[in-house]
Amino acid sequence: MPSVLAYHRPQSLDEAQKLASEKNAVLIGGGTLVIPQVLANPSSETEIIDLQSVGLAGITSESEGSETSIKIGAMSRLSDLINNDKIPHLLQELCSKELPSTLRTQATIGGTIAERSSESILLSGFLALNAEIQIHEKNWIPLNEYLQSSSPTGIITAIKFSSPSHDSNSCFHTVGRTPMDVPIVSAVGYSESKGKFQVSLTGVAEVPTLITAADELANLNPQGDFRGSSDYRKHLASVLYKRVSEELQA
Repeated sequence: MPSVLAYHRPQSLDEAQKLASEKNAVLIGGGTLVIPQVLANPSSETEIIDLQSVGLAGITSESEGSETSIKIGAMSRLSDLINNDKIPHLLQELCSKELPSTLRTQATIGGTIAERSSESILLSGFLALNAEIQIHEKNWIPLNEYLQSSSPTGIITAIKFSSPSHDSNSCFHTVGRTPMDVPIVSAVGYSESKGKFQVSLTGVAEVPTLITAADELANLNPQGDFRGSSDYRKHLASVLYKRVSEELQA
């Protein structure tokens, strides 16, 4: 029996919001995450809400004084970021490592945020840059607040962050079974000025986690798996934090 009962392609955000409130409704951007899950569960009786025609793609920048804000529409594909000169090199690098190239042309920024994967290095990069997300083209909230929420609601329409200044510095370190494997633990470090920095970690909690001081590492309680125990992941987090600290404060 088919698992998809209906397919909707709304033409406006309000229409999408209304459809999304229905029972068993599932939102898709590129469909790389949701569609395999739906097809694997024939009894789900899902109604798919495709956001392709809502108009949420595009990358823009806006300057105010000495600061430049970069806004990325939720339906922008990961591949769109890699060659866009408005996107910082750090995010371009993370984007190129996030998924295989064939999936990067389908996967969307909104879907990446909504999945809240503990292993998403791109999401971790946005977190390190103090990004904010927009819900239903209205309210902006810190990405960190969204990730820490137990049950976030609303359609993600965009993400924005301040473009790193010339005085800023960033770095990315990982530990994995192979260079091409999804990292067991990764660390994205960002410093707006020398001496003050923060680190976003993957693989140590249910979502990417922001660390602003070394003593916060003691509060980590990672879930172990076949790639590494909880203690091993916690040890890796400390090692990577030290590497980031040394590089950003050199």
